[in-house]
Amino acid sequence: MLSLRDCLDHSNLSELEVGVLADYTGLSPMLAATLAGAMLQSDGGADLMLRLLQDAEKQAAQRLNMDERARTRAAVERFCAVHKPDLH
Repeated sequence: MLSLRDCLDHSNLSELEVGVLADYTGLSPMLAATLAGAMLQSDGGADLMLRLLQDAEKQAAQRLNMDERARTRAAVERFCAVHKPDLH
């Protein structure tokens, strides 16, 4: 059985990115990691993952939750640096 760490290592995602995705979707961290890993292996998946993280950031800003906005912003920045370097 794979652990969360195994999924993160395989997809080169951080706990932060997966945590933001889990909170945004309402999935458990393990399911969010599995979903994110599958997205990254598909055409357009990195773009979709980035849009989800950016939407999570927008929602946090709309709720005026600055701590959550900072967390989601950090996830977007980390994701871009690793998976979309042309945007960073």
